[in-house]
Amino acid sequence: MKTLASCILLCPLFAGGTSGQQKPNYKVGLFVPIFLDTAFNAAGEYRYGKSFPKQSLPGLEFLQGAEYAMENLQNDPRATVQLHVFDIRSREGNLNRIAASPLMDSLNLIIGQVSGNEYQQLAQISRQRNIPFVSATFPNDGGVKSTPTLMIMNARLNTHIQTLYNHLLVNMGTDNIVWVRRTDQADNRVSDVFKQLNESPDGPLLKYRTLNTSGDLASDQLLPLLDSTQRNVVIGGSLDEAYAKKLGIACLDVDKAYPITLVGMPTWESIPDFRKSDYNELPILYSTTFHKQALSQWHEKVEDVYKKKTASRPTDMTFKGFQATYHFVSLLLKHGRNLAANLGDSSLRGQTDLDFRPVRVSRASEGTDYFENKRIYILKRENRVVSQLN
Repeated sequence: MKTLASCILLCPLFAGGTSGQQKPNYKVGLFVPIFLDTAFNAAGEYRYGKSFPKQSLPGLEFLQGAEYAMENLQNDPRATVQLHVFDIRSREGNLNRIAASPLMDSLNLIIGQVSGNEYQQLAQISRQRNIPFVSATFPNDGGVKSTPTLMIMNARLNTHIQTLYNHLLVNMGTDNIVWVRRTDQADNRVSDVFKQLNESPDGPLLKYRTLNTSGDLASDQLLPLLDSTQRNVVIGGSLDEAYAKKLGIACLDVDKAYPITLVGMPTWESIPDFRKSDYNELPILYSTTFHKQALSQWHEKVEDVYKKKTASRPTDMTFKGFQATYHFVSLLLKHGRNLAANLGDSSLRGQTDLDFRPVRVSRASEGTDYFENKRIYILKRENRVVSQLN
């Protein structure tokens, strides 16, 4: 562990070989939360015995994926790439400290598994120093504007709702659609985006009815809006997981008499209740920015390598670390310092399946505010099988 603590900051990982001195040399900063300082006491002794600190796992999983991506790019003849890893939860990796270092000025690309203040700081550094910054996991723009060097991998809620709406319009437009929500500000935001998408000069494109409820929800509230003669599409217009569970139970109570397809928000992917056998015969649709099966040949390779190294299965965070690093280091190797101008390069689409598009936050914006990955997957869980619908 002490060796790891030293290497996190001092030992860069190389791609593109280390011998060709005439080749361009690029530097990538990987900012991840590993919490190494808290793993040791003042005497330098490891605090956790034979166990591992849970707070460190997401960062280390992401780092493992990034390392494997670098290993697969190490023989590229076009350039040398150094990956410098910073533990943002350590004293040495603190962003205020790193921002003032000469190394930050020499970076050609920043990849961050960050949120909150760290996200804001890296976005500011990206804008001021013209360094492309990949926000790999934060599902928000954090109010950032006028930063065309920012690339958001984990798409915003509005983008999810747009993709979900398009899928409903094309594939479920003639079904009996019911929008179920709580009467609060959080659910207002979701409903308002959906309503705006549904507007047209000739009236709403999609016909649906709305059930407004308090935090409580039961099948007798839902029943009057269902139709036994056709498919009922029940949409949970809420990000709240506790409310989603209540809606799931309400649908189960009446599903035998009323055929239901339950449609949810991106937060529903992580709800363990929907994986239980009770829900086997209830189709549940939801959107996600990440689907590891879409990583083409890399999906099984990443799993095999991770199992050999750790004797365990990788989480989605490992795949996200691989995807972000492989995609953007590949673009750096191909386009060098013109990386940001070549985000539309489709040559990697078959391997990493990312689709970055420019975003203008408002009509008043001059030019691009940032780039966002618009590749959203609609997944269906039914009979313990998850299938990709788009």
